[in-house]
Amino acid sequence: MEETIQKSDALLLAQQNLHAYFQTHDVKYIAEDAVFRNISTGETYRGRAEVGAMLHYFYHVAFDAKADMTNAVVTEDKAVVEAVIKGKHIGEIEGIPATGKEISVPMCITYQLKNGLVQEANIYMMTDVLLKQLGAKQAAVNSRTTYLVRDIFQLKFGQYRAAKKLLDEAVQQKLMPEAQQARVFTDFTGDAYRLIFEEGFDSLMDYEASLTGSMHQEAWQAWYEKFKPLVERSHREILKQVM
Repeated sequence: MEETIQKSDALLLAQQNLHAYFQTHDVKYIAEDAVFRNISTGETYRGRAEVGAMLHYFYHVAFDAKADMTNAVVTEDKAVVEAVIKGKHIGEIEGIPATGKEISVPMCITYQLKNGLVQEANIYMMTDVLLKQLGAKQAAVNSRTTYLVRDIFQLKFGQYRAAKKLLDEAVQQKLMPEAQQARVFTDFTGDAYRLIFEEGFDSLMDYEASLTGSMHQEAWQAWYEKFKPLVERSHREILKQVM
């Protein structure tokens, strides 16, 4: 009987905490060493602080939004949740400046729970639906290209806000080089922020054409001269898809 009561208490704690987490996204319901994976984009967030930063950015910076739980199955150590993210687009995401558009995006999340806290989460969000609602012509994460070029900039300490402001200006002025697939990432790890410019091309000739195209324009060169002093160092990766 005592074992049954203990199991019931553990189940009740898991259910209460998961529902409270979904209503608030408070990091107190997340384990210190939690791991969250966005299966749609391949991004991984480790630790309570990094997961919390990701959640804050998505729900309060990129969007003014909340996740409404539509269905859930919760045990003492596992959970599966269906939900719909609803809100307004108020900040940059996937290179798209704030549009003010309303979103309603379905998602499914699997959780590993421990002592009533979220230990792991695998997030399956319909990113193509999100980008379509924001007016994007193509869901960049789903486009397939042969070559992936990443320009990785290690920013000087304390210069992330200035770099992000310049990046917003480049997007608004349409100064970014054209590519079949283009995304910009930021990295919250290490002793300083990084900005990662990722572009996809069908061929190396297409990549070379982009270098001799928009990047040679005076407006781009002027923008880049303002961006360079914010950078500690940089390097480039050119990856070829083989599967």
